[in-house]
This record gives sequence, C-alpha cells and structure tokens, in this order.
Amino acid sequence: MRWAACGLVASLSAASCTSPASPPAASAVASTAEVSAADVSTAAAATTPVARSASIASVPASGAPLPFEGLREVGAGALFDALSAELPALAAAPAVREDWRRLRLRHALPEDDALYADFVRVRLAFEVTRAGGLWGLEWRITDRQPRSDAVWTQWRAADAPAADPLPATTAVAECDELSALFAVVAHGLGLSRRSRVGLLWPTANHTVAVWAFDAPDGREVRVVAPTSQIFLDSVQSLDTDAFDPWAQKTIHDYVRRDAAQARLPAPLARRFVAEVRRSAALSRGELQALRNRREYDQRRAASAGREH
Repeated sequence: MRWAACGLVASLSAASCTSPASPPAASAVASTAEVSAADVSTAAAATTPVARSASIASVPASGAPLPFEGLREVGAGALFDALSAELPALAAAPAVREDWRRLRLRHALPEDDALYADFVRVRLAFEVTRAGGLWGLEWRITDRQPRSDAVWTQWRAADAPAADPLPATTAVAECDELSALFAVVAHGLGLSRRSRVGLLWPTANHTVAVWAFDAPDGREVRVVAPTSQIFLDSVQSLDTDAFDPWAQKTIHDYVRRDAAQARLPAPLARRFVAEVRRSAALSRGELQALRNRREYDQRRAASAGREH
C-alpha cells in the first residue's frame, strides 16, 4: 500500500496486532457474538498444534489424489481449476452451510443455490488469501501498487515446500495487495456475473475487499472481506461490520488479470490444494484461531530475524 501510515497506525493499535511475546488467547475468540459456543471451544483448542491435528482429521478429505504430481511448475489457471474441483465438497460441509445461514439472516436473503455457490467461492478465496490465512500470506508494509503481481512473483521464486505443512510465510504483501489477490482468486474460481469483488478504502490509509452482489429482490448487498486484521480485533472475519461497505459510493469489480501469465512451483501449488482440503471446511471459529496462530508465528519469526 502506498500510504505507510497504515502500518504506523497498526503498530500503535493493540486491537489490530498480536504481540510476539505471547500466543493469541482463546478468550479473544470468545469475545464476539458472531462465533457460536461450539466454534469458541474448537477455536480455543486449535491454537495448539496437537488440537489442530485432531480438528483436521475430523474433516472429510477429497478422495482424489492431490494434483500436479511430477510437475515442475504450473500456471495460476491450473491452480484455480484444481481449487474449483474442491468446491462441491466445501459446499456440502456443515460449517460452510452454517456460515451461509448466518450471512443470509444478517442480510435478509432467501435460499438461492446460485448465490450460495458464489458464497462458497468467496469464502474459500478469503480464507486462503487473507493475512495469516491458509496459504501463509504475511501482512507487511511494502508501498507497492494495489495489485497482486508481487505475490505471484514471490511464489514463483519460492523454494518448494519440502514437508507438510506450509511454512508460516509464503509471501509478503500489504492490505491492498492482499485485497487484490482475494479478488483475483475469487474470479479465478468462477464467480457468476451477479457477483463483483473489489477494493474498499474505509479510511485513506487502509484497504479491504468487498463482495457485492445482486440479491433476488434487486438490492445490492455488500459483504466486507477484511484481508488483514489492521484496525480490527482478532475475531473479525468475513462480513465484519467494523467497516462500512457503503462508505464508498461504488465498488469497482477488480477484473485486472494479475495472474494471467503467473506460474508457480508445482509442489507449492500442490501444498496450496492440500491446505484447502485440510482446513477450508473447518468452522469460522477454528479458521480464525488458525489464522491468529499463524500470524503470531509470522511475527515471532520476524522479531527473531530482527534480533539477529
């Protein structure tokens, strides 16, 4: 992001940052009314590696072999195709359906199979591209343009992950880059024409993403996708009400083809799909706890690097 004040304000805001001195507390997850009691208990357990393995084992995995075996590198389009193959299993997952139910109630939406399919795409794109999310994106001040090119460049140059799981950080990006990446992945997964994903500047020095769509009654509905926790507490997730999506008159659909020529190591793309199979069907609370833990690990590693 071109405004370094984003990082400055974040560093001064206790609500938006987790101190590297201590791991994220489960009590932070329990402080929101949006997370159910069942989510809170699972999310609290998910902050420990042992509990994470137990939670992951309970999620049904796709029976198909992981893609890209034996390949050296693949294009972004092939990655999007592989992720699209995971969508039916995610759409059938109880946690995903529960998140959809909450969103429908909040925005007074009827059941709509086509819109639900877009929700599943948006939810997946959000969880893999958010800071601390399933693909190991790390938020950091970069002062780059609001596009995802630099992320794809970092991934192409990355060392192939030799073991499971992914490293805590696979690429570094600022809030506007993360929001652009979210839009690129969401479109890559095949959003319908009634959906738009674009960038929102809730303040002059911060960027998030918005999923906007046409409801059956003709209304435009806007759902905030906070691709980082800047200015947010540790429980805010997709459809947060901490930012007003109507503060900006128009949400322009992000249709720039950032990934049109992008390629990445096949082993890395393979691990990305594996992370989706492992965790994308978890509950909102579990995913948030994993995100918070990963960001804590990222900051601890960055702090250790500065000390040396």
